[in-house]
Amino acid sequence: MATSQTYLRKIRRQVKADHGGTIPENLLLTIDNYAAALELRDTYREQVIRQPTVLEQGSMGQKTTKQNPLCNLLYQQEALCQNYAKMLGLTAAKAATKTEDPSKTNNTNLDEFIDGING
Repeated sequence: MATSQTYLRKIRRQVKADHGGTIPENLLLTIDNYAAALELRDTYREQVIRQPTVLEQGSMGQKTTKQNPLCNLLYQQEALCQNYAKMLGLTAAKAATKTEDPSKTNNTNLDEFIDGING
C-alpha cells in the first residue's frame, strides 16, 4: 500500500510534465487532497480484499452472508479519486477532448463543407 507521500510525488511529477515543468499554485490543494484520497482508497481496498463478505445475524437468529459494508465506501472513494484526477487533467478523457478553433463558427464550417462538395 502506497502512502500519501508516495502518491504526492507521483502526482506532482505528472502535473509538472503536463504544465511545462511547474505546478500551478491553484492545483496544490487539489494535489494534496488527491494523494490523501488515494491513500484512504488503498486502506478500504485492503480491508475489502481481506474480508469481502461479513456474516450478519437476522432478527430471527438466522445468519446471512452480506457484502462488506466497506465496499460502498470503496466505490465512493474510487469516484472521488476519479474526480480529482479529472480536475488535474490526469485522465484519458483529457486526450480525447477535441479543441475547436474559436474563430470558426458553425456557418464557417458549413461553408467549408459546401465548398468541398462543389469542388
